Formats: sequence, structure tokens, C-alpha cells
Amino acid sequence: MGEPLPRSLAEAWGAFGLPSDETPTLRHGGPVLPRLEPAPAAFALYAKVLSATTLAGAAHGLVAMLAADFGFARATLGLHEEGRTRLLASSGADINNPQGELPQRLLGAMDEAIEQAFSLAWPVADHRSLGARSDAVADAPADASDTATDPIRIEHRMLQALVGGAVASVPLGRGGETFGALCVERDGTLPIDRAELARLEQLMALAVPALRWMQHGTEPWHRRMRRELAQAWAALRQPDKRGKRRLLAALALALAVLAVAPLEQAVGGRARVEGAEQRVLAAPADGFVKAAHVRPGDRVKAGDALVDLVEGDLRLERERWTSQLAQHENAYAAAMGRSDRATAATSLSRISEAQSQLALVDEQLLRGRVTAPFDAVVIQGDLSQAIGTPVRQGDTLITLAASGRYRVIVDVDETDIGRVQVGQGGQVSLSSLPWGGETIVVERIAPLAKAVEGRNVFEVEASLPAPPADLRPGLLGRAELVIGRSPPLWAWAGHALDRLRVAWWSWLG
Repeated sequence: MGEPLPRSLAEAWGAFGLPSDETPTLRHGGPVLPRLEPAPAAFALYAKVLSATTLAGAAHGLVAMLAADFGFARATLGLHEEGRTRLLASSGADINNPQGELPQRLLGAMDEAIEQAFSLAWPVADHRSLGARSDAVADAPADASDTATDPIRIEHRMLQALVGGAVASVPLGRGGETFGALCVERDGTLPIDRAELARLEQLMALAVPALRWMQHGTEPWHRRMRRELAQAWAALRQPDKRGKRRLLAALALALAVLAVAPLEQAVGGRARVEGAEQRVLAAPADGFVKAAHVRPGDRVKAGDALVDLVEGDLRLERERWTSQLAQHENAYAAAMGRSDRATAATSLSRISEAQSQLALVDEQLLRGRVTAPFDAVVIQGDLSQAIGTPVRQGDTLITLAASGRYRVIVDVDETDIGRVQVGQGGQVSLSSLPWGGETIVVERIAPLAKAVEGRNVFEVEASLPAPPADLRPGLLGRAELVIGRSPPLWAWAGHALDRLRVAWWSWLG
């Protein structure tokens, strides 16, 4: 652990090896700053500032310690913000009324030192000590004799005439950034010389950054943002930041292009290819699967056999009705030979019944072979592994899609569907053909939404004016529908706002 920080000027001198009874005094009364390096005293001021939790508390503690431990009648701290100075804390003056004569004189002296970036005092110690260039504001030499012009001390004269004794002001800041000013007053006729002003600056070397950090913490967000942007701009203008400036210029140019250049605006979604005409072929009667001639993916012509059903029961049924028809015809002939009109009429009706049943059985025999109604592609129904299995009348056997005629179904999100219209064009890229895109045209928009993967989508039906030869129903991909032309930046912003609006409405219920 290090040694404790000094609590008074005498302890600071003790840290330099001087006994406390050697404290120098003036014949006009009151101690003055020792002509030593004031590092321990600066640490004491720094600790005083850090012990406070607010900027106002730190400022009051600092001016109180300066007045009590460094022999000043009054110490006042002013804060310089946005081109004007306001009194922050004073050890012996009422600053609650800024329109009073003393606060106005204090502000005038501080502004005089800040505007000239000089540590000023009145009365001057000798004809050469006109002022001291403040290292806290600029890196110029402290000797005013090195400057081309003499500093102006009109406000300091007026303040000294009001309070008496000696007054001095030290601007606070670093690197050209002014933070505020410290104004001190001392009773008596001994002036504050240039060496004392320099030591005051050294004393404030640690306290000023801490006060500035606290000030930044109390600033509103817009002022902090403006200050940080100004600092970033100043840093960017340094000679070693040429590459970064070029990069930022290129990014700004790209952003301007995105914000001004009108480009095609599109909305997209998942797409799937379907046949423009699809037909479901069902079992014509109860039976069993006898043979399957095609599988999904096969192309067929109109009239090609697809599935054969077992015909054994139907043929037996046909033979039964054929024999009954022959019996009824013989009975009819015998009745006509006997001139038995009643029996002949009965036999004639039974002949008609047998003929109808034979026609039905023949029709069922014809339906026992399922054939293709048009040129198509088999998209569903693999019965090659279901030979001999029973089927009931109406069961789905095979699904066909017409060859050469396709449609694309695009799932468009509910936030984008309002900008899609019939007749708009676009492109579809399929997973099996990723390097090519096919032109599509919107033909129909489904009026109802459906839930897909946790979001609501509308099905948009689009046609393919020139489908490729290797296209197949069931292929998946992604489609983009052109809805107009606008700058990309505004299009993205509008899309984001639409989603936020929908989310807001959903949250409100």
C-alpha cells in the first residue's frame, strides 16, 4: 500500500522533506504556494474530486480545498459549454444569482482567460509578468514575453477593483478543448506571479480530467453524441487516416447510390412447380391389383396402359349372365310357339335384364385396365410393390400431370402480398437448376392465406411462358416477383417498417 495522500499544504511540503515549521509566509500575511513540484498536492486534489459522486459535489470540494489549504480568500470554478461559461462552484460567493455584480465579474475574468488561452493575473508581479500561456489549453511556452501581443486584462482589473487584493484566472482544458476556468482571489497586496500560475496549472493537471469525465457523464445524450461525432471527425482528418477516409468515401458513395438509383424491387418466396392440368385416376371397382406398367416420373401417351386389375370374378359374372340370357331367349321362343303371350312378355323382360347386366360387366371389364387420358407425366402412385393388394372402388391409384404445361406456385408473405398484382413478371430459380432462371407471369392470387412454418403466406399462381424440356412437376426453388422500381435503400426501409407495423398490430392483439 502507498502512503496516504496529504491532507494539507504542510503535509505536501513534508512529502518533499521540508519540516512543517518552515512553511514560508508573506509579510502581508497568509501562506503562498511553495516553490516545489506540487505532485503530492495535485494527488490530494485528485482524491478530493474522486471522492465525490456528482460534478457539483466534486467542484465544491475542489474549490473548498483550494481556499482552505492553499491560502486563497476565494476560489471559483466555472464550466465552459457551447461557447458560454457558467459558474459551477465557489468557496465564498453566492453564485445562485448569476446576474449579481460579483458573479458577472467572475464570469468576465474567466471568459477573458479562456478566450486568450492565457493564465492571467492582476496586479502583475513585474513588467515582464503580463500573463502565462496556459499549457492546459495549448502547448505554447508559458512566458508571455515569447508572444507577439500582450494579453488583455480588462475584466481582471474590474474584478480586482471590486474584491481587492490579487486575482488570477487559469483556463482549464487540454488539446485545444476548453473545459472551464479557475478563478482565485487572495487578500493582501502581493500579486500572484507567473510561477504561482504555473503551479496552479500543475495542481489542476489531475483534477481537470476527472471533472471533465464527470461533466461528460451529466451531459444529455444528444450533446454527447454531437461531441463524439466532432471528435471522430477531427481524428479522421489526421494525415495518417487517409486510407480510412477513402474507405468511408467509398461507403458514402455506395450508400448514395442505394438511396438514389432506382432499381427493380422484387418480393419473393418459396416456389414449387406443378402441372397446369392434373388428373387423379381411381379404382373403377372393387378388385385386386394385377399389374403396374408405370412408376412416378414416367412419361406416358394418351391411351397407354397404366394399371391392370384382376378380372377373374368379372369374367365369371359375365358367363353367368350370358347363360341366363340364353335361357331367357329359349323360354321366349317356346312361349311364342305356344302363343303364350303372358309367358313371352315375362321372358322378354328377363332377356332385357340379362342384356343390361352383361353390358355392365363388359364395361367393368374394360375399366379393369386403367389407361392414360392424355399425354402426361406420372407424379404419384407407385403400385409396383402392391401387386395383388385389394383396392376398393374410388381408391386413388395414379396421379398424372399434363406434359409440357406447368404452373409455379409462389408462397408470398402476408406483408408483401398487397404489392403483388396479376400480370407482373418475375423469375424462378429451382434447386435442381440453380444456375438458370425461368421467366414467370402472375396469373392468379389465392384470396385465402395459409400457415407455413409459423407465418401466414398467400399462394400466387404463375405461368411459365417457355418451360424447359427437363422441367418436372414437384421441383422446388425460390421465385422473385418484380413489383416496381425504387431505390434499394428506401425499399428495404419500407419492408422493415411493414414488418414492424405487423408485429406491432400482433402485439396489440
